[in-house]
Amino acid sequence: MPFNLDDYEPVQSRFARFIEWANARENIFSVVSEMLSAPGAEICVFKTSILMDGVLICTGHAEEVRGQGNVNRTSHVENCETSSLGRCLAAFPLANFAGSDMTKRPSREEMSKVQRTSNGPAMETGTDRRMPNVTVTRPVGLASEKQVAFAKSFYKKAEKEAPTKWLMSLTSPEMSKVIDQLKNGEFPNNDDAEEPF
Repeated sequence: MPFNLDDYEPVQSRFARFIEWANARENIFSVVSEMLSAPGAEICVFKTSILMDGVLICTGHAEEVRGQGNVNRTSHVENCETSSLGRCLAAFPLANFAGSDMTKRPSREEMSKVQRTSNGPAMETGTDRRMPNVTVTRPVGLASEKQVAFAKSFYKKAEKEAPTKWLMSLTSPEMSKVIDQLKNGEFPNNDDAEEPF
């Protein structure tokens, strides 16, 4: 079932509306996030709770898999915490922080996860040389670590900041084209890859 990510509100927007709403009240609100999984685990699970005057009002849970999509290659813990906050805000009973359309209750981050796991590129599983005991899932055909390091070396030699997130999101053929540009003295800087949460 196709959908448009632009129809879904980012957690950051929900949280900003919550802060504004809570600051206009005399109650004391607390937002508490807890990692339920073991630190360093391949699968991260978070629970976020909102309390009003010390009383639990709502909770939200989220799960992310290390290496599944660009964000989770580097920031699966942060992404998971943000998603659990979004779920918690969507469940908040005292005000609507789920968005104007209840059919769009999931956050933009949650729908990004749906997109990358349902109709994204084929995935491959392997290990990361830096963490040989951790299994990593990534899209098939991404540039190798060697290609990324080689591209980054051109930026370093020219004393320019390498667009690391963008480089890591490229497929192997795309990286070959970028390396050709770098060899010709052109320095693409397109770091529009997904930002960590």
